[in-house]
Amino acid sequence: MGSLGFRLLLVATATIAATPTPSATPPPQIYRVVSRPLCSELRQRIKPAIGMIMENDATIKKSPELFKQYNTASLYGSDPGAAQNGPGAMDPGGSSNGTQEIALLGLENLIRPIANNIIAIQTVLDSPELRTTTGLVDDDKRLQDIRQKLLKALAAQNASLDIISGFVDTQQMANLQHAGEAYIGEMSQPETQGATSSTPAPNPLSYSPNYAGLPPNPYSIDLATVPGLTLGYNPVTRLLEALGWTIDQTAGRENDAATAVMSSAALCAAVPLASPSP
Repeated sequence: MGSLGFRLLLVATATIAATPTPSATPPPQIYRVVSRPLCSELRQRIKPAIGMIMENDATIKKSPELFKQYNTASLYGSDPGAAQNGPGAMDPGGSSNGTQEIALLGLENLIRPIANNIIAIQTVLDSPELRTTTGLVDDDKRLQDIRQKLLKALAAQNASLDIISGFVDTQQMANLQHAGEAYIGEMSQPETQGATSSTPAPNPLSYSPNYAGLPPNPYSIDLATVPGLTLGYNPVTRLLEALGWTIDQTAGRENDAATAVMSSAALCAAVPLASPSP
């Protein structure tokens, strides 16, 4: 259910503590509506937090396609049809670098909106109003349960952000460290008369963007072989698997939170408390 559950509960929280319709006959006393603490917090803090979590869901779900575009460009160039000819079948224009850069820029543009929302959500959920007692034991218990479930969903979104931002940082560092490498190699060669001037390409065997410009350590531990460890950062195919896992985790935790919020919203949608006005 995931975001669908959150959309349903946003509708429910919009009707919390509605003012009752006045009676046709004049009332003997004037009453004022008293909103219980649970309902106030659902409207003022829980509902905005849910809205931002849903925004993050939509943003994060754009990343798998960008990872696929980057990976396809790495293997086959910018021509999707080249995949039929196997790895290394570049398109005539040889523009895989441009396609990679576009995909990488797309991933980079996802980072700030997700991070800003995570900071805002964390701030709302850590507000004193949600962390201190309301004076009603049942309301406190419900609010703390909702808060913990939303924090769990937020943690899963943060894991997705770590994967995206970690990949972008790694690739940008690789590009920076290898920038001008071909020109430096050309300058270091002795001049020979009659030699044709050309720009040598970097040796593909000595450059892997997955290692940020550093040669791989022959004794490195493959994270895929570590018992119980399922998340890895490279290559891109493993990143996609990890991202799919974090997105699934987010949806499951959101469903759990949605159930708790819907239950509390149902209480608030009932007849509100009232007290006579002096």
